[in-house]
Amino acid sequence: MKSMAPSLEPPLAPSGDAREVAHDVSNLLTAIIGAADAVLERSGIDPETRADVAHIREGARRGTGLVQRLRGGAPDEPGFISVNATIDATSRLLAHRLGANIALTIALGEPDFQVRADPSQLDRLLLNLVANARHAMSSGGSVTLATSRRMMFHTESRVPDTIPPGDYGVISVTDTGSGIPREALPRIFEPGVSSRRHAGGSGLGLASVRDIVSQCDGFVAVESVEAGGTRFEIFLPAHDAKAQPAPPTQPAATTGTVLLVEDDPVVRQIAERVLHRAGWAVLSTESAEDALEVLKKARCDLVISDVAMPGMDGVALARHVQEAHPDLPIILTSGYERAATEDGFGTRNFVFLTKPYGQEDLLAAVARVAAS
Repeated sequence: MKSMAPSLEPPLAPSGDAREVAHDVSNLLTAIIGAADAVLERSGIDPETRADVAHIREGARRGTGLVQRLRGGAPDEPGFISVNATIDATSRLLAHRLGANIALTIALGEPDFQVRADPSQLDRLLLNLVANARHAMSSGGSVTLATSRRMMFHTESRVPDTIPPGDYGVISVTDTGSGIPREALPRIFEPGVSSRRHAGGSGLGLASVRDIVSQCDGFVAVESVEAGGTRFEIFLPAHDAKAQPAPPTQPAATTGTVLLVEDDPVVRQIAERVLHRAGWAVLSTESAEDALEVLKKARCDLVISDVAMPGMDGVALARHVQEAHPDLPIILTSGYERAATEDGFGTRNFVFLTKPYGQEDLLAAVARVAAS
């Protein structure tokens, strides 16, 4: 009779430096998110500090999309995201990108709306538009970033796109810069074409903007007056903002013991603290070899292990645990692609947790595997 036990194979070897960098960055982002979570839980923090830490956490969260591109994985399936919340979360980064001599004004329209997009791609779109505005204002100026909801009943011929009727969320970026020559407008979205090459423009940013908008089934329009500034409008199919679900309740305190296997000392320390607060007793090691020795001497109710570690990797450890303790639940964490280690996941007693993760992600994974 064929065994139905999950089969775990060693992870795929990294295909290059980018994947190794992605793994290291994932650990760094996990540490940043975990530390931010810890600060946000404390009482007595002044509102300004709390807001700053929340921005730090959100920035680390958004770094996940960059890590995915570094490691060559497929981007996340686009979901519905709030445009206003995205702009609010990236406002400080956008202001920093503009520099001290360019003022940024943000005017977010109400009611809020959502678009179907990858958050990291929307961030990239905004940063490219702001960078383009900066190149047009070498001597200073101002940029206004605004959002609005617009119902269009007739087709409009704009440059470079013709916009069909529809319900759109519109993002506009208006600068007071030098403007773009009329004859150059139709070509500025072509790769390598720039009307401001003398100011550092590569011609790649606007091509990227149009590509991202196209992936979101949207349209681009630009208006410009030489010496009078430029206005870009991004039209994306709009959806009503959905009510935000209530935050998940924390799993009930557990009296069990978890074996935590993590070679990064900062990530290990943060995970230990989160698990302790959730009621777990924690035994921690920095190698799979040490973990196997612990399992010979101590009773554990859960194993949480990183995948990529010196010596024996986490998947090999899971295979050994599976053979010796078939009922022992295992959570594997990794900054590499899930496809490299996913054989056997989704079955009883196994959960895969992608790095970077926050405390709610870790506790949700623990609750999931504990309930299996």
